[in-house]
Amino acid sequence: MVEDITAVETVKHKIEYRKKNRFAETWKRLGRNKVALIGLCIVSFVVLMALLAPVIAPYNPYEQNINIRLQKIGVPGHILGTDEYGRDIFSRIIYGARLSLLVGFSAVAFGMVFGIILGITAGYYSKMDSIIMRIIDVMLAFPGVLLALAIVSILGSGILNVIIAVGIWSVPTISRVVRGTVLYIKQLDYVTAARALGESDAMIMFREILPNCISPIVIYATMRLATAILSAATLSFLGMGAQPPAAEWGAMAATGRNYIFQAPHLTILPGIAIIIVVFGFNSLGDGLRDALDPNLKNAK
Repeated sequence: MVEDITAVETVKHKIEYRKKNRFAETWKRLGRNKVALIGLCIVSFVVLMALLAPVIAPYNPYEQNINIRLQKIGVPGHILGTDEYGRDIFSRIIYGARLSLLVGFSAVAFGMVFGIILGITAGYYSKMDSIIMRIIDVMLAFPGVLLALAIVSILGSGILNVIIAVGIWSVPTISRVVRGTVLYIKQLDYVTAARALGESDAMIMFREILPNCISPIVIYATMRLATAILSAATLSFLGMGAQPPAAEWGAMAATGRNYIFQAPHLTILPGIAIIIVVFGFNSLGDGLRDALDPNLKNAK
């Protein structure tokens, strides 16, 4: 019994040592990826902008002034002009980062929680695998945006319902990612040793297996943030997400299309903000995938 415990502890120490080395190597590999660094800079800038919005924004994003409505870009005091109600567009874009990131992070977190639980359960319990995966297959049969639209149509418009809809849309893919990783990890020696020592299934799943699923989860979550932000903006553009007068990029683009010929910047500027953020998260996700994927590492 003592020898078994010692063997398990030895394996765990080796794993911890490898994790430390892998972490340092991951940062080195990420640092050599210029596109990933650009994505990291963009994401960091947007997050700081959202956190410091009350300090950076020159005006209240909801303050109206009809006397200066539809001002063009470069007008003194309003660098990006004003909208149809005389609200400062620069301030609204800054505050829009707050709302977009809130929806993105919340939706992905929602999807991660349920996706991880379903994925690790399906991967660990063979009897549950077929049941859970058939449900996941049904969800994957629907195009993502249509599934989100259907959910929002049932729940009603609003930011909270958009978070739930995009979160549910994220569940199937993360479930499959976690399941595939669990199927491999549960065959490893240290898991077999932990099972032989009488550890409960819950302890094995969440203490032994789940920590070793972190890499694919982080990669997917980072890239999923871009999709979540874009999906939330799409729903808001269609009038099913954030409602006026919310400073949300999709909603701003939607209201701006009514003045597309008179003041095209009302639609173009929020669209550019969405493109930049999506590019940042996708670039960072690609870089993390290259740095964390051991298959790519061995191939190189």
